[in-house]
This record gives sequence, structure tokens and C-alpha cells, in this order.
Amino acid sequence: MQYTTDVRIIRLMCTGRVDPTMIAEAFINGADGVMVVGCHFGDCHYITGNFQGKVKVGLAARVLDYVGMNPARVEFNQCSSAEGERFVRLVSAFDETIRALGPLGSSDRVPMPRLRDKLTIALTALAREKLRWVVGKFTEFETNGNKYGERFTEHEMWRTLDTIVMDEVATYEILHELGQGPASVKDLAARLELPPPHVFKYILALQRRGFARLAGVSDHSPRYESADPSASAA
Repeated sequence: MQYTTDVRIIRLMCTGRVDPTMIAEAFINGADGVMVVGCHFGDCHYITGNFQGKVKVGLAARVLDYVGMNPARVEFNQCSSAEGERFVRLVSAFDETIRALGPLGSSDRVPMPRLRDKLTIALTALAREKLRWVVGKFTEFETNGNKYGERFTEHEMWRTLDTIVMDEVATYEILHELGQGPASVKDLAARLELPPPHVFKYILALQRRGFARLAGVSDHSPRYESADPSASAA
């Protein structure tokens, strides 16, 4: 089998062992693209490992997309150990896609080095409990349903996850900004390109949780600060 030498292969026992934070860390450490290739559905030795792998890769792609990275830089594919030619085609096609996109920071909504800061925030969100809980329940809610017996389609689960991604990333972006110094809702909204009412909602939630507090009033606008210096990484 021959394919580009620019590809670095990392072997895992199962794609279900892929943690979304691994994908974010790969980009932070200089990767321009990440493709996860696992076995076909129904062929997993760990029963649902490849289903979980697909969800985890999809989550990472959504979070990284939300912070400004081109989601085409992340891909999930399937290939059996007997499909060598297919593997070469997949790798070669992905390599062509990444070459067309260019280095990380080009063909992305946010340029470097600001994108690297955003990726660090994405990594923080991906490591937290809320997103991990939803990912852990993804397959269960699709097949068995919740405790009330209600089943959800894949589309409904992704729609729910997208909403949580938006809230989690925005929360940690605000914590990051407050860690740099006091800011008003208007300032935060301008920096993060978010609607002021949304920022105010997140600020109130952070205040209730003890992560933010009122720092004073300037020009009739309340200014907020981090209530815990380590909150942006919490």
C-alpha cells in the first residue's frame, strides 16, 4: 500500500477509545487534519465501540467548528482490515482535502494565532462533564430511550448536542475573557461576536455558580470579573 508520507498513523484498539479531547489536542499541537478510521458497523469486537467513536468524532468536529475551525479538517470513516485499497483511497482523498484547505488557520473562520486560543477553549469544553454525559447517553437514548421510555432519533440527539455545545463553548469563552480582566456584557458580546442578551444569560448563570461576580459600574454599565482565577480552566 502506498500513500502520502505526510500521514501519521496512530493505532488504537477501538475507535470507541478516541476521546474528543485527543482531536482538539492534535490541532493545538500542529496537526492540519485528523481522520479517524474504524471498522464497519456490526463488525466491532466491542459491540458499540465504533458507534461511540463516530459520536465522539462528531462532537469534536462540532465544537471545533463552533470556535472557528473548518469542520472539514475532521473526518470519520470506516474500513475493515481486509480493505487495504479502500484505506489508501480514504487516506489519499483526505490528504487532498487538507492540502486544498492549507495549513491550520487558513480556510478557517478564525486565523492563527487566535484560532489556537480558541482551540484551547474548545479543549476545556470537551473535557468537561456535561458534553461527556450527553455523548455517553447518545446510543442509549437512540436504542432504549430515556427513563420514561422515550426514544430519540439521531437527528434529535445531534440537535440537542449542538445546543449544549453552543452553551458550553460560550460559557468557557466568557470565563477566559473574564480571566483577562473585568468586562461589561457589551464588551464581551463584541469580542465573542455573540448577542448581548445571550452573554447576559451566561453571566447570570456564572454568577449563580460562583464563577463570576460584579466588579463595579463604568459608564452606567455593570462590569464583571472572574470570581475564581482558575475558573477559566475549571
